Amino acid sequence: MNEIPTQAPASRLTEQAQKLLEILRDNRYPWMNRKEIAKAIGKRRLTPYDIALLELLQERGLVEIKSRPNGTPIGYEWVYHAPQDSGNGSGG
Repeated sequence: MNEIPTQAPASRLTEQAQKLLEILRDNRYPWMNRKEIAKAIGKRRLTPYDIALLELLQERGLVEIKSRPNGTPIGYEWVYHAPQDSGNGSGG
């Protein structure tokens, strides 16, 4: 029941995937890192499931993912963005 859908339209995303997409679309910042997304959904950090959902959203063309440099020992962080015009079709 909590499986990640593999090929369903945006309207058939899991509730958690919809929540992640809405956070990215409604955000006033162009790109959000994982910590910011987690905070926006009331978590301390994203789970592996959340990250897999973000990757699924990218595969469907609903979210963009890139890395950007930061001051951590790793030297980069993943950031996410949902273009406002992606997946707005209501289906029918």
